[in-house]
Amino acid sequence: MTDLRSRVAYLHGLAEGLDLDTGSPHGRVLAGVLDVLGDLAEEIEELTVMQGDLAEYVDEMDDDLSSVEDEVYTEDEIVFIPDEVVADDDDGPVAVLTCSECGEPIGASAGLMTADELEVTCPVCGCTMEADEA
Repeated sequence: MTDLRSRVAYLHGLAEGLDLDTGSPHGRVLAGVLDVLGDLAEEIEELTVMQGDLAEYVDEMDDDLSSVEDEVYTEDEIVFIPDEVVADDDDGPVAVLTCSECGEPIGASAGLMTADELEVTCPVCGCTMEADEA
């Protein structure tokens, strides 16, 4: 961006070298345009610096998120289900099934039904399965 600022400074120098009459309408317009160009060059330089800082921050966040993803989504996925969930809940025992389509582990409460009557819809892929399929 210093190139842009130097180009605007060069134009300012040319205008001063022409010895413009800033009292005339044309001179005032040209001086105003040069001032605006200088302000724009300064704003663009500030935005470029802030954009660089933001890009650096996003890269750091991406690295942090990648670390979290590596911890959460491993190839050998282990699903920890607390004992109080596997034991009885208010509706009866909880069955832990594995989706036959996507392999996602699903906890399903049988309620008053028997395990043979249990039908579960996978929240990940949407397929419907019965307990004996899992």
